[in-house]
Amino acid sequence: MMKVRVRTPSRLHFSMVDLRGDLGRIFGSVGVAIDRPNIVLEAEPAPRLTVKGFRMERARKFAETVLEESGITGGAKVNIVSDMPEHSGFGSGTQLALAMGTAISEIYGLDYSPERLALLLNRSRRSGVGTYVFKHGGFIVDGGHKVGTTGDHPPLIFRHDIPENWLFVIGLPDTVQGSSGKLEVDAFKNLEPPPTVLAGDVSRILLMQMIPALLEGDAEAFGAAMTGLDLKFGEHWREVQGGLYSSPVIEEGVEFLLEKGALGAGQSSWGPAFYGLVQGEARAEDALSQLEGFLNEGDRRGTAFVAHAQNEGAEVTVTE
Repeated sequence: MMKVRVRTPSRLHFSMVDLRGDLGRIFGSVGVAIDRPNIVLEAEPAPRLTVKGFRMERARKFAETVLEESGITGGAKVNIVSDMPEHSGFGSGTQLALAMGTAISEIYGLDYSPERLALLLNRSRRSGVGTYVFKHGGFIVDGGHKVGTTGDHPPLIFRHDIPENWLFVIGLPDTVQGSSGKLEVDAFKNLEPPPTVLAGDVSRILLMQMIPALLEGDAEAFGAAMTGLDLKFGEHWREVQGGLYSSPVIEEGVEFLLEKGALGAGQSSWGPAFYGLVQGEARAEDALSQLEGFLNEGDRRGTAFVAHAQNEGAEVTVTE
């Protein structure tokens, strides 16, 4: 019997690009695929749909949507073997949706692309980074949406491998979870569009610093661009987040990583995950040890880990 196994990357979301829309496009986003944490999903054909493991109800809804859209009367037996934290800055909703949609597509020979699945499952409404790290891995820049249109997917405008010795040291403080969706809704609903200068500054950092640094293998310049992008939009989100970051411990953690020698640092999406860029395994292990101490000092609690960039998309294995 056919069996499908999908193992997803996670993503770090660095920044949006342009929230104004006065040039005819809006949003745009920048991020990178990392090799952990992962969703691992196993599926096989079955007369009806059954789902067990992590986030069963949400995964079931994704599968039902794909089956209904395709007109398939059969089902699947699905086991979600491992998961990633929800609402933590890793893009868990998009990765679960695409993993489930891809599994159903493989089982029934639907040939649905990640972009089509993202639209069908109500993902990529603003950022396309999650879809493209699932499809391609690596460093991603998407071109946002046409203003006034619905049902489109942000185009991929730049993708490149991250050097193997560029590592991300990631902190995950035990702060209140589940607020990222509300923060995002509030931000786009209540805040005035940012000034033109912000979109201009972000575009310059991206085009004239971050992308050239990646192409030339300049980790210091890339890290500086990461920090710069993070701070630019942190200022804009200050009213919604209550500060440059969504929690004081994240701000302290970012500052801590920079003080300890990280080449760049920031908050992924709305957090609480934050990250620092370092070069080499030895430097990463040293930074990890220090960050673990920071996150578990006094009344604080949290976890830390090192992630490599993942320069390939999700692993999809089909066996008969």
